[in-house]
Amino acid sequence: MYFTQLAIDASKMTKGELSAITTFSGVAIVFGMLLILVIMIAIFGFFGKAGNGKSDKKVKAEKMPKVKKIAEPSSVKNAVNASDDDEVIAVISAAVAMMYEGTGKKAVIRSIRPSSVGRSAWANAGIRDNVRAF
Repeated sequence: MYFTQLAIDASKMTKGELSAITTFSGVAIVFGMLLILVIMIAIFGFFGKAGNGKSDKKVKAEKMPKVKKIAEPSSVKNAVNASDDDEVIAVISAAVAMMYEGTGKKAVIRSIRPSSVGRSAWANAGIRDNVRAF
């Protein structure tokens, strides 16, 4: 059987029929190629796992570094208070002194500790901006 016998005679078709055949064949080719790519990726993934000889959990466990036991929260607070940097304390003191400069009052800083807020200042500003009334 020859290809010319299987081909569609385009001279007897209207423009609408030709455009419909062209559209259908283009969509069929695109989805066919996508299906072939999905199958090829699945095959590569199968051979990639089979060639390794180890499961993903064992590989992840081997790559993970050994971690020491996490310190208790109370010791973390003491470590933070003990390791306050002199420069940070000086900057905070200067900022407070500048706030009270024109008032005639004297500010005393008794302690400096990190805030326990769950979100950063930028996150809180974004939330305030998004939930305020129009």
